[in-house]
Amino acid sequence: MAIKDIKFMNREGYLLKELSLSLSDCETQIKQIDYESFYKAYRNCKDENGVEKTQFPSIIFAFYSVVFSKHIIPTPSELLDEYYMSNSDVLFVNGKSIVYQNQCFKKSDLDARILRTYPSLVRDYHFFLMLVEEQCFDKVIYSCKNDISGKDVIIQHHGKEFILSLFVKTKRSNFFKKIKNTFRHNYGNNEIQMPLNLNAARKCGDFYVYGSDDVIRVKSKIL
Repeated sequence: MAIKDIKFMNREGYLLKELSLSLSDCETQIKQIDYESFYKAYRNCKDENGVEKTQFPSIIFAFYSVVFSKHIIPTPSELLDEYYMSNSDVLFVNGKSIVYQNQCFKKSDLDARILRTYPSLVRDYHFFLMLVEEQCFDKVIYSCKNDISGKDVIIQHHGKEFILSLFVKTKRSNFFKKIKNTFRHNYGNNEIQMPLNLNAARKCGDFYVYGSDDVIRVKSKIL
């Protein structure tokens, strides 16, 4: 691990290091992940009135903790293990049950919710690496904190900042995107919306990912 900087600011500490995971490495790894078979056992696990409506700790910190610390794309099993380990102070596993904020949930339902989010995490990081390896922007930035606030990827170029909104093009996602634009995230001319049409999207292993045409579209908006 090549550490570039360790910074302390008030009561916070930051570690900056080189990440060796390339786009080619990423694609090689995700092609080896058997997501469909793993998720099959959870396909019918969905608790609409319990797990789906509860604000559990964010999944993205578990995913990117593995990427940052191990330089790998976590498998579904590795993501679940990291999620429960990193949130063991608030999520209490008791056999097939989870206790969170004094409420009891089926662990399989929460597992399923995490696994439904997993492909989008893989897809977004894959696209981030695609943009980085173009080497035509001043900075391509991903931040878990930004992601939670609605900024999937930020590109800074020639003194301007552009916010990429990454989402799958479905009626459901388009509906929620309109709500976000109206009430939460309206970035005006600085936002570049990148809906992904699954019927035409490239497939990498079990995952639908953005392709070279999507990179060209971003470049045409910024350069």
